[in-house]
Amino acid sequence: MSERHDVLIVGGGLVGASLAIALDRLGLDVGLIEASPTGELPAVFDQRNLSFAAATVNALTALGVMQKLAMAPGPIRRIHVSRAGDFGRVQLDAADYDRPWFGQVVVARDFGQALEARLQELPRLHRYRPMRFLGLGEVVDGHRQVRVADESGERVLQARLVVGADGTASGVRGALGIEVDRDDFQQTLFVARVRSQRAPDGSAWERFTDTGPTALLPRGDRHFGCVHGVARDQAEAVMALDDAAWLQRLQSALGWRAGRLLESGPRTAYPLIQVLARALAGQRTVLLGNAAQTIHPLGAQGFNLGLRDALTLAELLEDGAADAGSDALLQAYVARREEDRRQTVAFSGGLARLTSNPAPLLRPLRSLGLVAAQRASVQSMLVGGAMGFRGDVPRLCRGEAA
Repeated sequence: MSERHDVLIVGGGLVGASLAIALDRLGLDVGLIEASPTGELPAVFDQRNLSFAAATVNALTALGVMQKLAMAPGPIRRIHVSRAGDFGRVQLDAADYDRPWFGQVVVARDFGQALEARLQELPRLHRYRPMRFLGLGEVVDGHRQVRVADESGERVLQARLVVGADGTASGVRGALGIEVDRDDFQQTLFVARVRSQRAPDGSAWERFTDTGPTALLPRGDRHFGCVHGVARDQAEAVMALDDAAWLQRLQSALGWRAGRLLESGPRTAYPLIQVLARALAGQRTVLLGNAAQTIHPLGAQGFNLGLRDALTLAELLEDGAADAGSDALLQAYVARREEDRRQTVAFSGGLARLTSNPAPLLRPLRSLGLVAAQRASVQSMLVGGAMGFRGDVPRLCRGEAA
């Protein structure tokens, strides 16, 4: 048995589901391969906090996803950045740029439920779930063969374009034989929901240390989303801390900027390893999101970058591509994503290395950098990148109607 589609998306997580929604309005025959069964969200939709850049909010609003959120997002109106042991700081205020906010904080699980609600409104979308990707086959009559398996056994699907949106350990990338560059930061990032004596007021706090960043992000439920980076060899000990010791550790890292920290939800730990695919496309196949690049979360640009991947691809398909998987389309996609991808990866990875390097000689340089970042010209560049307006920005990210 063989089923044909114009586009077949492997992976129903943040980027894959968003792409399926973006493609629906184009009238294409789209299939979505999902590992999770009906009624269950993928594991990626957990309690971590997603920081949506302004460009991302624009696009997801145009696609009808933001309207499905059960909990109002937390606006980021002000950003305060500093580093322990260095002088200088960076303070940004959206009002100085005639903006109501730089971005919004959304809980991943809430976002997953919003995506699911939106996917259920797409009658043309063919969802394969639960289904496992097994490998790629030959190209036959302009369609790439895709080997998959479900409870009924193995089968073959076909598509003019296969999209690998299946995460850091991408099976599609492996099937293409695309190698990756790995950079292990030797850090582990802890994520939790915390409550402070002062409710969020739109301020986001980020504090760099030798072992990684610690940040408080304003959520929409009167709590903060907390991230705390530690050296990898300290991760087990930090996970073993009781809540009181954990809160004391956070308080020591952040100071009293948000008042006394009173309560924490469960902690989840993620090793920080950057994984960059050395190529983004193969024959009638393309990689998006974490399958293409899993970057350091400093600056919270991972999903924002992946969504711009998806929307750029959707825009190229919308602009009259006669063949969804043609070499011309894939070459145009790779060219359009090059600048945004390169600059975002360089910013997040470079800043992570610089801010966590304990070398004494770097301290005055970092301090000068923090001081220089207060200049209007430098701030404008930082703000533009942080809000997702970098490189060839997709139309939906610019706020143009869907």
